Amino acid sequence: MYSSLFEKAKIQCIRTNFTVNVYETNARIALEQGDREEFNQCQSQLKLLYKELPDSPNCHEFTSYRLLYYISVANTIDQTTLLSELDEKARKDPCLMFSLKTREAWALGNHVKLFRLYQEAPRMASYVMDLFLERERKAALNACLKSFRPTISVKLLASRLGLEESKLCEWLATFGITADDGKIDCRTHSNLVLV
Repeated sequence: MYSSLFEKAKIQCIRTNFTVNVYETNARIALEQGDREEFNQCQSQLKLLYKELPDSPNCHEFTSYRLLYYISVANTIDQTTLLSELDEKARKDPCLMFSLKTREAWALGNHVKLFRLYQEAPRMASYVMDLFLERERKAALNACLKSFRPTISVKLLASRLGLEESKLCEWLATFGITADDGKIDCRTHSNLVLV
């Protein structure tokens, strides 16, 4: 149903609150399906629609998702542009406040804070964060393996990577990393290239 409405709105250049609702709904479905391209297309249209219809009730929510999406593609130029366009009212919106904190943690390389924020993500923000969380978790693992010597405990690593210990061990096994007596030998894996 929504896809046909979506196509009609797109072809006929209809720009109403109903159109905004169609794009928002389609964006939510795309997030649930993990469809990055469809989500990005919806976001591109929503960005234009929100300029024409600034009183849209979900404008701040989807603007926050756009900021998180820019993190997922590591687009700092669009992040900076978006940040410069935010007014005081927008910066006080709970969804945007969350995305601003997330962006700050990402920009500073504060992975511990980033993974904690993921646990507190409002609405569908965690779905957008899923687009980049694996990449950031690998970067954090690389940093830990290079920083801790000679070993790091599974418990400490789990807390730094925002995972339960059992999930961490499963995840590490996909890279050939195993724990011995609850510890990981950092020297053995410090030059590991995670793809």
